[in-house]
Amino acid sequence: MSSNNSNLSILHFSTGKFLRGGERQVLFLHTGLLKRGYKSVLVCRKNGELALQRLENTVPVSWNGEWDLFALLRFIGIVKKNKPDVIHCHDSHALTHGVIAGKSTGVPVVYTRRVAFPMSKGFLSRKKYGSCAAIIAVSNAVAAQCKEIAGDKNVYVVGDGADVNAAMLPRAQARKLLGIPDDRFVIGTVAYFTAEKDVSLLFHLASDIGKRKPDAMLVCIGPFNEKLKRRHSFSATIVFKGKLDNAVQYYSAFDSYVSTSSAEGLGSALLDAVARDIPCAAVDAGGTRDLFPEGWPLVERGDSEGLAAAALALMGDYPAAKAAAQRCGARGRNIFSLDAMVEKTMAVYAESLHV
Repeated sequence: MSSNNSNLSILHFSTGKFLRGGERQVLFLHTGLLKRGYKSVLVCRKNGELALQRLENTVPVSWNGEWDLFALLRFIGIVKKNKPDVIHCHDSHALTHGVIAGKSTGVPVVYTRRVAFPMSKGFLSRKKYGSCAAIIAVSNAVAAQCKEIAGDKNVYVVGDGADVNAAMLPRAQARKLLGIPDDRFVIGTVAYFTAEKDVSLLFHLASDIGKRKPDAMLVCIGPFNEKLKRRHSFSATIVFKGKLDNAVQYYSAFDSYVSTSSAEGLGSALLDAVARDIPCAAVDAGGTRDLFPEGWPLVERGDSEGLAAAALALMGDYPAAKAAAQRCGARGRNIFSLDAMVEKTMAVYAESLHV
């Protein structure tokens, strides 16, 4: 996008309640646009964690779902007041209101899809997605899903940005805060441990690691579904630390990283590990393929033996695993930099406005 377009105005809408991977990307994009001199306004849930960040040009609003008529009217009023060139919706709930507001004000709508869940192909969904001037998919796998609904013309791939400058704690301090002995080989994972994260694989892995590598342990950071937890017997090899603020600062405690998710739009927590040269064993969850070079070995969904073998292989020849991770990390920092994410998104704005 040429510099003479820097007066474009973007109105973002994110309804996420928590500061998960998608919301972090909204934060990165919004602040990146402001730094480049664009007018960027972020509309977000009033009681959500994005609003608590107190970012510049943030408009917190009460929002109770897609059928909240008052929220829709408030959003249309915000659009009319700010007169943006683009409405950028960052989740499917926001898109419902965004499309209606766009139709009523004549402002084109851009939608970012970050999840790999199947998209509804019903009439209303096709109309909603078809109304977008552009759809941004965070990976090639997500783009393929979007193209089934919206066609090839208006679908673009823009990967997440990794904040590689985010400070990590010194290794010893991170381990002390996590309660991890200094002499253990630590396999880390960070997630909201819901069903699609395939938690059973974590327990299988912990059991296998406990039998074959008693000096290793699996450390899980993030909220855990208590119902899922009760279905599994615990091994001393696995520990759950719950939700920790700024989880990326604890990555310095990890010797390797594992991702068990069966469906990922891209995988922001895994991206953070890749970008920090941490050796990774990961399930082929769709979007995760984009994080690794072509031909990189990924584990099939549900393959507990394959995942254990991949994790054990990293420990078996750690110098080689670390060297491979450094090559993968260099690629990741180039493709998935914050600058690349912002610049590619700006290019989609320009394309959707034909400027």
